[in-house]
Amino acid sequence: MERQNLFENLRFDPKKEKTELLFESGRVRIERICSSGQSGELYDQEEHEWVALLEGRAGIFFVDEGETVSLKSGDHLLIEAHRRHRLTFTSERCLWLCVFWSN
Repeated sequence: MERQNLFENLRFDPKKEKTELLFESGRVRIERICSSGQSGELYDQEEHEWVALLEGRAGIFFVDEGETVSLKSGDHLLIEAHRRHRLTFTSERCLWLCVFWSN
């Protein structure tokens, strides 16, 4: 097994988020995402998503609740399947660890 480091070989691009698949098996997928000032489209996902913000700041707007959650380094939260949300902002260096799974 090859050792990898979540904080090495980061690629931040203000034009586009960079998503890297770290692990996938069955109904589970783990991704590392580098954001750099992005906001996003509206998501209504089939999967549950647990997100951890490893570096930076971000905001996620939850449509049905009409609430924006602000995140800073070290924060994490669960976004249940079909909980409609949109990324409202990210800092210039924003590093995410995301785990997706389905029932």
